[in-house]
Amino acid sequence: MAKPIVDLNAPPEDGGEKLLDLNSDPAEAQDDDDPFQDVAGQTSEQTFHKGNDKASQHEQDALPALFDDAAVHNVCHPFDLNHPQQDSEQENMLTEDGIALHVEQDALEDLIEEFGMYTKRVDIAFDQEELSDSDGEEDQQTHDEQENAQAHDDEEDEQAHDDVDDDQRHHDQSQHRTKELTDRQRQDIFEDLLRSSKNGKLKRNSTTIIAAKYNVPIRTIQRVWKRAKKCWTQGIPVDVNGLKPKNCGRKKIQVDLSTVPDIPLNRRGTIRLLANALGVNKSSLHRSFKQGLLRQRSNSLKPYLKEANKKSRLQWCVSMLEPSTLPNNPKFKEMKNIIHTDEKWFNGIRKNKTMYMHPDEEDPHRIVQNKNAIHKIMFYSGVTHPRFDAEGRWYFDGKLGLWPFVHEEPAQRRSGNRPRATPITKTMKVDRQTMRSYMISKLLEAIRIRWPREHAYETIWIQQDNAPSHVRADDPEFAAAVAQTGLDIRIMNKPANSPDMNCLDLGFFASLQSLTDRTTSRNMDELIANVINEYENYNPVLLNRVFLTLQGCMIEVVKDNGGNRYKIPHMNKERLEAAGMLPKSLSCDREIVQKAIELLNN
Repeated sequence: MAKPIVDLNAPPEDGGEKLLDLNSDPAEAQDDDDPFQDVAGQTSEQTFHKGNDKASQHEQDALPALFDDAAVHNVCHPFDLNHPQQDSEQENMLTEDGIALHVEQDALEDLIEEFGMYTKRVDIAFDQEELSDSDGEEDQQTHDEQENAQAHDDEEDEQAHDDVDDDQRHHDQSQHRTKELTDRQRQDIFEDLLRSSKNGKLKRNSTTIIAAKYNVPIRTIQRVWKRAKKCWTQGIPVDVNGLKPKNCGRKKIQVDLSTVPDIPLNRRGTIRLLANALGVNKSSLHRSFKQGLLRQRSNSLKPYLKEANKKSRLQWCVSMLEPSTLPNNPKFKEMKNIIHTDEKWFNGIRKNKTMYMHPDEEDPHRIVQNKNAIHKIMFYSGVTHPRFDAEGRWYFDGKLGLWPFVHEEPAQRRSGNRPRATPITKTMKVDRQTMRSYMISKLLEAIRIRWPREHAYETIWIQQDNAPSHVRADDPEFAAAVAQTGLDIRIMNKPANSPDMNCLDLGFFASLQSLTDRTTSRNMDELIANVINEYENYNPVLLNRVFLTLQGCMIEVVKDNGGNRYKIPHMNKERLEAAGMLPKSLSCDREIVQKAIELLNN
């Protein structure tokens, strides 16, 4: 016969057996239905007769002693997890009779196990209606739950993303909020609040909308409205202007710059040095520089000029004026028959180089074997004024040639790059013999080949400086070589200590070096090729501008009575050239020229 199924959720029947409530307080469980009360007043045989009739006599005799009044009131049931903590008296008793109490609790657990309380297996039955009829329905239900959970997660992610975007926008707006409002802005805010109010009450979200419009906190809008209401209450005109006084905030630090000219130049080369000399903070001084109260200038050394040098410079500039234009409208010659010659060292690489780079780009690492022994070569060049036709197109670029002072010789030793006796390029010593050789074999030959035929009947002047290595004007070997060309070629020396009287030193060589720096030269042969290539591709229009700058410098020299205390003039030649108004030569003021002539005569 099958065992009956016990439903633990069903209430006990009337008159039936009641289950023991282990969570109840033993002190309160003294009613008639409490089994522990029966245990305290009856014998062990009567108390546990329904549990198990085969209990031993020893176990029955032990029950009354375990469940007497003192035990019920002082000993916690071992299965009562909700019983409160014992008081200090009970803890003392447990400390003294710990061993005896442990034995009694073990005996009680044995009795409960023997009588079968909570030891039998309980079978729980489920109604058939609560179970799924098939695996397909269960799978479909699981799939639907997964889809609902996924949709819920996506909705939460989207909401969280929107919240993040709103927080980011709010953070960006809060970073750019206006700190101080002008009186005009406060008046505009008050007018907007009036338009958003009705009978003295603002509409919903009015302050939020207006705060977003003026990019200020909502509290600022509320303060403006509160001040307006206060004025209405007092019966005075509404005044929402700022309450801060005019002279408030951090005061500007005044720096006395009147003593700057009295400070030596070597003590004001930087902002830090000048700040120390003035006794002010360098940040305050830098602020004055940003405001335009100080100016930064770069200064280069110029040659020292004696009175004889100034007189020769003044005479040189006056001689470059066209005689037919004197004295009414002085104008410089076009200098079409003057060849400017000079020497220049070209370096393969610069020690310090300025460049613009991306913020994430790594700084370049430039290395050389010895930075004090960078390969460089001296070149000899000759240029003249370019020729242009009526339409502005050049037919003679004015460049006669560029020649390096180098020679080839066999290598005396072998190396990892070449064997012994390989021809290598080396620089040569430049003296008068070398200069004579270059002028005869290279410069005169270039003039004979490239000089325009329409100007061949004119006297051609080769202008050079007063270096000791240069050829004299009356050199017989040079004169013999000129006679063979059939041209009238002569040598003249420009004034001493006057690099600004030669267009090569004035700007052409610097421009050519700048163009060469764009290339890479790993040895002397590459450097020679790069410099010559840039020279041949040099724009004749730029060379024409250099000659006009030379004439502008001559005007400044005449104004300074032959001195060099002037700034190189700028006449915006590029704009004039684009407008077709660039002159072929510059004019000089009549009074300045007349004064210079009188000075030379005296």
